[in-house]
This record gives sequence, C-alpha cells and structure tokens, in this order.
Amino acid sequence: MLINVILNIVQQGLCYALVALGVYISYKILNFPDLTVDSSFPLGAVVCISLIQIGCPYIIATLVAFIAGAFAGFITGFLHVKFKMNNLLSGIITMTALLSINIALSRGRTLVPYGDKKTIFNNSFVELFGDDIRASALANILILVVIVLIMKIMLDLFFKTQRGFMLRAVGNNEQMSTSLGSNIGIYKVLGLSIANGMVGLAGAIYSQYMNYFDNTSGTGMVVIALASVIIGIAIFSKARIIKGTTAAIIGAIIYTAALNLVIAIGVPTTYLKLFMALAFALVLILNNYLIDKKKKIKREEGQKNV
Repeated sequence: MLINVILNIVQQGLCYALVALGVYISYKILNFPDLTVDSSFPLGAVVCISLIQIGCPYIIATLVAFIAGAFAGFITGFLHVKFKMNNLLSGIITMTALLSINIALSRGRTLVPYGDKKTIFNNSFVELFGDDIRASALANILILVVIVLIMKIMLDLFFKTQRGFMLRAVGNNEQMSTSLGSNIGIYKVLGLSIANGMVGLAGAIYSQYMNYFDNTSGTGMVVIALASVIIGIAIFSKARIIKGTTAAIIGAIIYTAALNLVIAIGVPTTYLKLFMALAFALVLILNNYLIDKKKKIKREEGQKNV
C-alpha cells in the first residue's frame, strides 16, 4: 500500500515538476507573477487530446501543446510590453480568454477521455512492463524522468547562452539591462513564452497520464507551481551546487507528497484547495522570514567589519 502511494506521489510530482520549471522562469527569473498558468495548463491538455482523437501521433500532439502554451505566454507578454499593462492584469486577461477557448476546443465537455488511443503512457514500450499496476507505474516514472531531465537540461543550457544571460539580467535589474541597450520587452515575451510552453507541455503530459482531459485541471495550478519553486529554493538555498531548476523539480515532488499526505489522513477533498492556499501562505511567510533573517545577519556582519 505504501509503495503504491509513493509511486503515485512520484508520478504526479514529476508531472507538476514541468509546471514548476515554467513558473521558475516567470517567477524567479523574470520576477513576473504570471496567472496565465491556470489556463495554459488545460490549454496544452485540450490541444493534445483534440489532436490525438483525430489521429495525430501523440509525440507531435504533445509538441503542439507546448507551442500552444508558448503562444498563450506570448499573448501575456505582448499585452504587458506593447500596451504597458500591469503584469497581473495581462495574465488575468489571457487566462480569462483561454477559459472560453478551452471550453470551445473541448466542445463544452468538462471531461474528455482518451479511451484506447495511443499516448505517451499507452504504447508498445509501456506494454513491455506488463499489466501489473506497480510495473506500469515504474514505466510511467521512467518516461516522466526522461522527459523532465530533457527539459531541465535544455533550460540549463539555454540559461548559459547569451539570450539566457540577458533573460536573467532583465529579471534582476531592468534599468541596467536597458542602459546596456537591451530591448527588455523582447526578453520578457521570450521568457513568458518559454514558461507557458513548459506549462502547456505539462498539461498535455498530465492529461495523458490521467488518460482524460479535465477542463478544471488548471484551477490552482499556479499555487502548486509557486509553492513547489519556493519550497525547493528554500531547502537548497545554501547548496550552490544545486541548480534552481533541480530545486524546482524536487520542490514539486515534496509539495505533491504533502498534498497526498493530507488526503491520506482523511481530510475531505472538498477542502483540498483550502489546504493548498493555507500551505502556500505558510510557505511564503516562512520564505519571507528566512530572507529577512539573512538580511539581518548580513547587516550585523557589515557593522562588525566596520
């Protein structure tokens, strides 16, 4: 029983890890609180299932879901940069528009099953592991680990490029980046596009893992992702050898474990969103406390040196 719970936590955690990687870019790198996530997640899912149902190969459908999410991020960035909209408002506008688009793509259905269609988790490779539940879970974990590692490595390599360095610079200090002659708007749009592309990809993979599309699956997703990023970074704040992307992935698994623990102890699922909000608030309070404590220690050390 315990093994099954652990396997389930790892599977869900790895799915959420892709969302955490996207939010890591928007929140930690760009310092942009992007609410588009709550709709770009189901957007990726509905685009993926719509393409698979008409015969499109699941790999291509998953890649198109990434592009759809990236386009949603592009719209948010475009509204913010071109029309000088507040970052929260630009995300809310895109998120609200996508609610109707997602419903239209799903033809008004809240739940859309994949059935026996071939997916990332329903193919000849997975069949090699047999029909046993634990064997299938291990196959799913192996697939998810490969996908998450590929995306993490690609992000880490991107952050080492000139565009990646400039993206970090824009998030750290917009004025300095502008003084260096950089068009910060382009990098904001680029960062938000990549971030929501990751979220759209996560939505597509999560729906294939669940074997159905749920139009409400994006509700609270930004909270899960932000909490995952903050938890991971807080835990590994002193471990410089651990990259931010790695911290976000581990944070997602830890947060998923906490959610499953709440369900395991008998808390009704009706109050799950309430717990998520309270847990996120506690994480933020603890994170702010640790930041203030570090600043106080640095000030005291500075005074001693003087």
